[in-house]
Amino acid sequence: MKKVIVAVILVVLLTSFTGCGVKQTGTTPSNPIPQEQTKIVKFDSTPQGAEVFVDNYQIGQTPVEYKLPIGTHSILVKKDGFEYYYENIDVTNGGKEQSITAVLNKELLKYGEVIRFTDKPAIYTFGGTLNLTYSGIYLNDTVKISGYTVLDSFDIVFPSEKSVHIDTEKTNSKYYPQTTGSGTQDIYIREFSKTITFDEIGEYKIFSNGKIVTPTVGGYVEYKFKVLYKAKLIDALTLGKLDGNPAHENTLLLKDGEDIAVKLMLIDAKGNIARNKSISLYNLKTDENGIVSIKIEGKNKYESPFVVYGDILCWVCDYTAFDKDGNLIESRFTATNNKGELVYVTPETVPSKTSIIIENGHIYMPFDCSGLSLIDLGFKGSYPILLIHPKNPLAIYTNSSVSMDGGKSFENFGDGLSFNTIAIDPNHSKVVYGWLNTNPFTVNGLLKSTDYGMHFTKVSDFKFVSKIVVDPKNSKTIYITTDKELLKSNDGGKTWKTFLSCPATPWINPHNTNIILTTGCNFAGTKDNGKTWNNLNFFKDRPQEWNEPLEFAFDPVNPNVVYGITYSHLFKSEDNGDNWTRPTLRYFFDLWNMAIDPTNPQKIYLGCSNGILKSDDSGKNFRDISNPSPNPNANFSAYVYINSKGEVLSILCGIPLKMTESGNWLPLNDTFLKGGPQWKIIDGALYVDVQTIKSSTAVVEITKDRITFYRLSYMGP
Repeated sequence: MKKVIVAVILVVLLTSFTGCGVKQTGTTPSNPIPQEQTKIVKFDSTPQGAEVFVDNYQIGQTPVEYKLPIGTHSILVKKDGFEYYYENIDVTNGGKEQSITAVLNKELLKYGEVIRFTDKPAIYTFGGTLNLTYSGIYLNDTVKISGYTVLDSFDIVFPSEKSVHIDTEKTNSKYYPQTTGSGTQDIYIREFSKTITFDEIGEYKIFSNGKIVTPTVGGYVEYKFKVLYKAKLIDALTLGKLDGNPAHENTLLLKDGEDIAVKLMLIDAKGNIARNKSISLYNLKTDENGIVSIKIEGKNKYESPFVVYGDILCWVCDYTAFDKDGNLIESRFTATNNKGELVYVTPETVPSKTSIIIENGHIYMPFDCSGLSLIDLGFKGSYPILLIHPKNPLAIYTNSSVSMDGGKSFENFGDGLSFNTIAIDPNHSKVVYGWLNTNPFTVNGLLKSTDYGMHFTKVSDFKFVSKIVVDPKNSKTIYITTDKELLKSNDGGKTWKTFLSCPATPWINPHNTNIILTTGCNFAGTKDNGKTWNNLNFFKDRPQEWNEPLEFAFDPVNPNVVYGITYSHLFKSEDNGDNWTRPTLRYFFDLWNMAIDPTNPQKIYLGCSNGILKSDDSGKNFRDISNPSPNPNANFSAYVYINSKGEVLSILCGIPLKMTESGNWLPLNDTFLKGGPQWKIIDGALYVDVQTIKSSTAVVEITKDRITFYRLSYMGP
């Protein structure tokens, strides 16, 4: 068992729009469908909010309108809990628009389900995730059991082995067709209803024909459920108390590594106190007041959240606590050491003393003092790409916007374009290339803008492009990586030739553009612009998986020096890739990118799942620079960028940040801090009001003598 660490290495943003607002050039090999050959089709559904697919491409959620070419199209409308809706439609000439409304029927049984109860008992039947669902039935409950099944009859077997038999009746709804030796056979869904009193505590099982019932797909999982006492927590710290959500009132918070004893008051469904009764768990009994004490150990927990009793859950939490003067009381986070073992650490970014500023009812603290990430704080980032022009630090691009003033303000690209892949011409800061995966009704293409992205012209058509690279010395030379090969153009994209017959990513030496290294499908190098290639290795005596580079960075001063990284190691070559050494023997966790300070090549930065690391001695030693580390539950990791002035920028949890001269991290622009807590810049640093921190992964407890930050740690099998 181990903590689940989620890191997005490559983000693919599927952007849907019609026409693209793209002007065609005479060099385009094919053109989009002309306007007069399309028609607006309006899609709706009952209920609304269903996903709409046209010819296997998702176009949005109902209600939505879309411009489709004249002709026949296959339509799929789907929504969780409802049957799929299929239809073929003919989009015809004449009239301004067409409409289609899908009436969705409730899905009675999913594929593989044998029984579904409409209300109680709640039964978890499919493997792969933690079972946190309690049946919802308490001792001495009288419940009308109803639902749907494919069985003619079944029995609910009580803990004492007595049983209740339930017959079912055929409906007019068909189940998924079953293939037999004589062909395809229609199976009809059956329904049932019966009132049962559950007067025994313990585990109930569902049998049919003398065997316990299991799903037909999804692995072997038995249909069974528990009937227990109804539990009420006594004097316990719950998630509901801190986040205000009534649904979390039965969810305990447990500091990682600590033990607690939780007291429960138990009653049956009729409100009778369970005095001196076995609770059917842990061999425990209640006392004469109906109270039972359950010890929960926080050490060596490998699942979180987990079930304590019935519908009482428990989250294991990383935490940081300060007193009201800002002195650190304790901080404990789980991390993985060099041996892959889980250990307790205090994040380096958590200070021994921090600032607490009380102002007009707000309680402000530095946003990076607690070890919580920006996502934990509740901020929502959606910017996976940040490009800074190598010669003009004022020109900064995201995948959908541009700043021409160093990040003070951003303007969206013309026509609202948002690219999957983007590149700047290193010789002209106004020139930007982009590729986007649109939809089947417009031509996917390589686009070009010569005015900072305000207007785009199509250069060439490509179904898929994962990388665009413009030659640092010759703007007419462009490389693109498709799903099959690496292509090169010498005429600004008018014509293309195969450069490598596999989807490699090129890394070009800016001092000598004949020198190119590749990542992706092959670790190779050329010093004559592709006429000859040599296979390269970081470790000449190690297997291939040890020699898979992520990216390279060339020394801005020495034309022979290049650095490379894998997910775990840093390498250096002084002969443009022929031979490699390791400047440091340090093992890194989840390296994603690197950057070299163009004003001082001894300064090397690494972006990784631990945040941003900096070396001042050409990679021999690294230290964590002051920044909020992304946590193991975050959807983004840290990426680092250095502009031509040596200023440090970062994408952290999808939010662009910039480091000040004093080492503080500030949002590159106010518009990037969407959602999240109230915040304020105080003395050149970003502070957040800790009273307003609310997210799905973190809560804050404020008492008269301390402030404690809790991060909910998901741990699963």
